[in-house]
Amino acid sequence: MFNERNRSGRRERCLSVLVAGLVLIGAAPERTIYSNTANRELKPRVLHLVNNIRDMVYTYKKQDSELLLAFDKKDGGAVKDEQRKVREQWIRESDAAHDSFMRQYKEKYWADAILLRNELLRRLPKNLRQPQLSGIYQYPTNVLGVEAIADNLELLAKSLPDS
Repeated sequence: MFNERNRSGRRERCLSVLVAGLVLIGAAPERTIYSNTANRELKPRVLHLVNNIRDMVYTYKKQDSELLLAFDKKDGGAVKDEQRKVREQWIRESDAAHDSFMRQYKEKYWADAILLRNELLRRLPKNLRQPQLSGIYQYPTNVLGVEAIADNLELLAKSLPDS
């Protein structure tokens, strides 16, 4: 009980210090680490992120195709019961590969994709906004969503003037 109260008190003090620090430095929701980055520096940074995301998508698709090919070979001459087991195993392994892909995307690129998109939208004309993509950026659910994010980031970056 004492430990729990002690931890809770420490947590509250840390939160107070963090909030006070944010107020002191004047942090605002519209300011990010990219706010002071020049367009000529921001554009290549975004395009580098897009390339990294696309490389990751390519690797996943290659892995998924190899899985499918391997299980198609196993499935070839199997009887119905064996076919069902092979299919269930393929589904499990394919799901695991997809989950691993999504976990990697979220760990490596998710936060930067959101921050960079917001910064690009802040700098670009309002007619380039696609509000329907906000949910995909926040909650990407599959590879197609991640590809849409990469495509949108590329479009926004290429629309950014150099100066």
